[in-house]
Amino acid sequence: MRSLWSEGEAEAMVGRYGAAGVGRDLAFRVYTSRLLGGDPRLVLHGGGNTSVKTVLPDLLGEPAEVLCVKAAAGTWRISSRPAFPPCVSRRSRNCGRATH
Repeated sequence: MRSLWSEGEAEAMVGRYGAAGVGRDLAFRVYTSRLLGGDPRLVLHGGGNTSVKTVLPDLLGEPAEVLCVKAAAGTWRISSRPAFPPCVSRRSRNCGRATH
């Protein structure tokens, strides 16, 4: 299988998403998800997911470790930033340790 990765297209996506406040790592994940979804031999419609671990501001503006997961119900070839909702991983890991 031939790689469809294009450094120029990847950097262009980073630039477009960066202007909207989206980090480089998430912009690259959107790009790679579109590459995967563009080939129907690799992905069944609505199946699977892609993800990236990153740091985003939480509701208080503090940096939070998150896992952004591409929802399986969407089509990968048209993936966009809103299709990768962040899950706050640090707080998720600490949920079992909470005391009342």
